[in-house]
Amino acid sequence: MCLTRKLLVFLCVAVLMIAAPLSCTRAQIPAASSASSELRQQYNAAFQETMRKPADLDVLFRFASLATQVGDLEGAISALERMLLINADLPRVRLELGVLYYRLGSYEAARTYLVSALKSPSLPADVRRKADEYLAQIDQKASPSSFGGDVFFGWRYQSNANLGPASSRVLLFGQPANLNQAGLGTADWGVVSSLQVRHRWDFGHQDKSALETQFAAYANRQFQLSAANVSLLDLTTGPRFQIFNGTWEDVSLRPFVTGGYVWVNDTPYYGSWGGGLEGTALLADGLRNSTILVFRRQNNQDTSYLPANSQYRGTSLSANTVFQYDFGPLLSLFAIGSLQRFYADLAPWQSYSLYGVGGGFTFRFVDPLLRTGLPWTVSLSATEQWWAYDQPDIVVDPGILRYQNDTILSLVLAVPFDERTTFSLSLGRFVRAATVPNYEFANNSFMFGVNWRF
Repeated sequence: MCLTRKLLVFLCVAVLMIAAPLSCTRAQIPAASSASSELRQQYNAAFQETMRKPADLDVLFRFASLATQVGDLEGAISALERMLLINADLPRVRLELGVLYYRLGSYEAARTYLVSALKSPSLPADVRRKADEYLAQIDQKASPSSFGGDVFFGWRYQSNANLGPASSRVLLFGQPANLNQAGLGTADWGVVSSLQVRHRWDFGHQDKSALETQFAAYANRQFQLSAANVSLLDLTTGPRFQIFNGTWEDVSLRPFVTGGYVWVNDTPYYGSWGGGLEGTALLADGLRNSTILVFRRQNNQDTSYLPANSQYRGTSLSANTVFQYDFGPLLSLFAIGSLQRFYADLAPWQSYSLYGVGGGFTFRFVDPLLRTGLPWTVSLSATEQWWAYDQPDIVVDPGILRYQNDTILSLVLAVPFDERTTFSLSLGRFVRAATVPNYEFANNSFMFGVNWRF
């Protein structure tokens, strides 16, 4: 597999590693099962103190703070509402009540407290700013049109940034040859950025149908190996609707169309277009499945930088399915299966079948350091992929049919600073074994960065 094609495979893994922490820090952890023993003891002691001093504002506020940290949002709300019964002129308390109701999804109750906080004559500037932000979010949720997304920026080290072989001994026309030094695996640092924008237009029907659109952009810039720079744009849009409305509410289908473009070393690699079908279903209590079928036409053109790029032009058919089971709010397990068939237009030796399986878990635990009330998350995943090519590549070795096996490991720690901002630290390992030594490589990666959700 040429450098550009290997980079695209690794790009998919990198995007998954970036995306992993984006959706795992928003759940709240109930007090009953998640708090550390020390924090839990403080919470219990504070609760007992409120029983002894039910009118003490300092005691109530301390309990509300501890209740938020352990995930007992209802307990925190009760304590803060008792504070308002004692002293109604507490705009910061009204703000916190609005935030807590917002977290619980009670948007009208949240709006009531936020608006009342803004009416206070003694309103601090920071309280006004935060109340305005949450009111804007509530208005957005009430509109049929809603936007959201994530921005990530980070730094990444790779032990083999160009995914080159470890040895200079390769095959050329079936004979041993020596690869020049520039083609060997080389370590490098780089910056990584990604943008995901989601839009939803609610049709206002009882089947919960809506038009969902996602736009994704990705770019990395290496400090030394510009040949390993990859940029990507992708747009997908289509309607989602419940197919058993009124009988089985948790099954949806979404036909979609998609298009995208990829650059390598700031040179066009390919444009693509296609379509597919996505289905989601709640199979049992805590068990959910998402399956996606995709047809994609890939148009690779020869360029001065990639003179043989057209041999990768073709059509791909793929299927991916994910099963996720939630063991309460703390632990989620998932299993992944994938199939892909690629038909090359001009070079049958570039046609292949790809099979993959994987799995992992996500574990959430109480914030041990920042006291944000938001859980930290650890995610571990492992994937195995098998590639089977249709014909030998006569330029490499006409007598060897090419098979490949990928082992991909990822470990991610996500630390939320607030409801929108998350710091992530990830470790990855990508190892490819192949019947042709030209395509074997190993790459260890380390990445850290900040994600902001809007």
